[in-house]
Amino acid sequence: MSKRCVLVTGGSRGIGLACLHTLAESGFTTVSLSRKPPEDSLDTNTHISVDLSDLQATSVAVREVLSSFNISGLVCNAGRGDIGSLENFSSSQIEQSITLNLISPLCVARECLPTLRQCQRSDIVFVGSTSALQGARYGSVYSAAKFGLRGVAQSLTHEVAAANCHIGIVQPGMARTTFFENLDFEPGPEEAHALNAQDIADAIKSMLLSPDNAVINELIVQPRQHVVQKRKPK
Repeated sequence: MSKRCVLVTGGSRGIGLACLHTLAESGFTTVSLSRKPPEDSLDTNTHISVDLSDLQATSVAVREVLSSFNISGLVCNAGRGDIGSLENFSSSQIEQSITLNLISPLCVARECLPTLRQCQRSDIVFVGSTSALQGARYGSVYSAAKFGLRGVAQSLTHEVAAANCHIGIVQPGMARTTFFENLDFEPGPEEAHALNAQDIADAIKSMLLSPDNAVINELIVQPRQHVVQKRKPK
């Protein structure tokens, strides 16, 4: 069996970069889409630069990928954490956040679906958040997108089941990534207080490697203890 090729959005660092490494170790090749190239260079990955919040440019980039690579999987990972009181967000900030966290993955999946339907086996994995399971204080904008993404995954799985296209969503809790770099809080200091990017990449891999007859629709991966602390300024 030839190597499967997976398109990964937001592969420059954090969860996306861990995913590129993990898939490479499991025999996959990848194409990554992000504004900046991955922090690590991998022979198994081809990077294409694009601002994923620019929907028109993103559609052009995805079509370029589909015309040049035999894509049979998609990992929609790109996103950002816009946390704060709703009244402090401008209309344009709300629009930008929802665009990157919800509309962009919808558009990427839409572009890929005709190709994925033609594959003997294909997968779409969305990276959500436990904010899609329970809204929390200051999370209204972020949760709105992640709740929506969960609905997309649940609906889409019925649409493409006959084509052996597996749809799944990973819902991570707090992880030690760059997610918190512009926020005033972060996970507690102990190992049990946060996931690492590899934990989430492993969950994504398990979905991509599931048997044809068994779809893993949703995986919730949380730290053993939920501890939050005020982030120290650097």
